[in-house]
Parts: sequence; structure tokens; C-alpha cells
Amino acid sequence: MIDQFLQSELWLNFQKESGNNVKILPAGFFVEKSIIGFKKYLYGPRLEYAADLFKDKSLLKDYIFVRFDPAFNFSAPADVKIVKTIDVQPSQTLILDLGKSEDVLLTEMHPKTRYNIRLAEKKGVKIIQDNSRIDDFLRLLKITTERDAFRGHSDEYYGKMASYDEKFIKLFLAEYEGRVIAGGLFCFFGNGVSYLHGASDNNDRSVMAPYLLQWQVISAAKKAGYKYYDFYGISESKWPGVTRFKKGFGGSVVDYPGTFDYVLSNLWYKIYNILRRLRRIF
Repeated sequence: MIDQFLQSELWLNFQKESGNNVKILPAGFFVEKSIIGFKKYLYGPRLEYAADLFKDKSLLKDYIFVRFDPAFNFSAPADVKIVKTIDVQPSQTLILDLGKSEDVLLTEMHPKTRYNIRLAEKKGVKIIQDNSRIDDFLRLLKITTERDAFRGHSDEYYGKMASYDEKFIKLFLAEYEGRVIAGGLFCFFGNGVSYLHGASDNNDRSVMAPYLLQWQVISAAKKAGYKYYDFYGISESKWPGVTRFKKGFGGSVVDYPGTFDYVLSNLWYKIYNILRRLRRIF
């Protein structure tokens, strides 16, 4: 099992440095979220001890609900209201076993993925690691979000990730003929490396830079002694193209239980969901 960086002290401190209030409970650490200014809820990512959340309700008296992503299946007392909600963290991911040799990893890839890695190498694509070049990544990310119609975090958030701790979060970029055409932010923690955010240019897509970028990070992780490489999120329905790209590298599909709300105030939870629906409409 890959170590959960989202419950690490490093990630907790990153949340603090990003201006978030955090609360430490027996079940793990949580980020405070505000609703209408004065009402709050908690969010806990990838909890390994989710059942501990229900042991002492007095610790949660200031909140209307607790949202959490359990790392494993859990059980809750009969008198506790648990609601399955929209995933915050991906409920399905793809993980490579880095204990295998590079030859085996290449053999287990889709033939087209192997071909694209070699093509990028022949075309002269170079992979560099340099957290100071976050502006290159942000430029690519703007292109990617417009092309693929998704909403990312703020530029400031990505900037803080890149400047936080270069041993923990690393920025890799792919250069072709002196231009940066692809990039990714990766988390190096515990026994694994996780692919967090990626971006690519609309130009020079034929040189297949993202394939070589992934492979070189996988190779670097293996050489450094990490056991797992997590592509961090797949979904055939939500991200068919990205999922096809990631699955081309092989690996095993891992399912998480999903995201749940532990409801502490029924009235305010109803109000919150009304506001949530309205925000999505407008």
C-alpha cells in the first residue's frame, strides 16, 4: 500500500502555509472550510483511521458536518448519519509496482506508449527538474485548462507547492527545441511518488513529450528506491483521454471507498446543499 501523503505532517504544514486552518483529531488532520462566513465544516483527505471519527462527537461541536475520504472501507455506528457525496479525491487510481525491473515495466506497457516514449527520445525531448520555473508550468496549465475545460487551483496555490519543499514536491518540465512543452508536479513521500498535476502545450504534440516525462519520473523514482508510482486518479467517464494515457503505462487499478459526509446538523447540512447546487448552476 502506498503511503498517504495527504495525511503527512508535510502536507499538514503546507496547508497551514497556504493559509488554511487545520484541526488534528484522532482520525487524522482536517482542513476547516467556511460556509456563509460563520458556519464551518471539516475536510479530511485519505483517512486511514476513519472509524475514530465517530468516537467523540464533542470534538466536532463547532461544525455542521465532516467530509472525509477514507483510505479503506469503514463502519459507522447505527445512530450516525453518513452521506455518500461527490468525490473530492479520486476514488480510483492506477499504481505501478516499482519493484519490477525497467524492462518488465516497459514490456507491460501498451505498445503505443512504448513507441511514444522512444519517439520523444528520438525527437530530442529533454526532461529537467527545476521548481524555480513554475511560470513555465503555469503558462502550460492555462492552455491545458482552456483546452480540456476543467478548473484548476489558483496560480498562487501552484506557486506555493513549487516553493514549499523541493524534496517533497518536484516540478519536472519537458523541453523541445528550447521550448517547454509539457510539465508536471509530483509528490515524493514515504514509499511512493504521486503524479499530482500535469499540463502540456497545444503545439508540438506530435513529439509525445508527456510520455517521456512520465517515464523519466517513473525511472527516477525507481532509482531513488521508491516502491510505488501513483498516477493519482483515473475515470473512464470523467477523464477518458487522461485515463487512456495513464493506463497505457500498465499498473494496477486501486479503488478507494469514495467521499462521505458525516452529518452533525441536519438543518445546516440541507442549507449547505442548496447553496452548493445554486453555485453550480450560476
